[in-house]
Amino acid sequence: MGLFSRKPSLPDAIPDGPWSMVQGAQDGQLMLARVHMGVDSLAGHPAYGFRVGIATKMQALANNGMPTPEENTTLQALEERIRNAVEVDREAFLVIAITCGGVKEWVFYTSNPESTKRRMQAFAPSVQTHKLQMIIEPDDKWTVYRDFAHPRAKN
Repeated sequence: MGLFSRKPSLPDAIPDGPWSMVQGAQDGQLMLARVHMGVDSLAGHPAYGFRVGIATKMQALANNGMPTPEENTTLQALEERIRNAVEVDREAFLVIAITCGGVKEWVFYTSNPESTKRRMQAFAPSVQTHKLQMIIEPDDKWTVYRDFAHPRAKN
């Protein structure tokens, strides 16, 4: 091993799917999560040691606390725009989309938290429909992903 350590290389490709739906409850409220099961083989990949949470408060809720069909359409379009902004060159990728308690949250893992932060800071002002909040935290074991992808398994 040389004097300089190399960053782990990124995978050649990120799988498109499959995705799975998970239903549960949090604080007595319905929670739905769409989980990218296709990235299960990448869980814990040494290049992606940071979790990114991007969240927004939903604007229009149905009686069950989930978004109205119109709001859901708007959130789906917003998700696509967020993905286009941060999923550049496999630097980050979406693993979970969570809907609960009037909030929509997208969970990504990133290989470059500073770059992902800059991309989101540049992108966020273009969003006129919702206010976005972002948090980036170390999660080299992919704890949040594993909790949703394998809820009964011990991590």
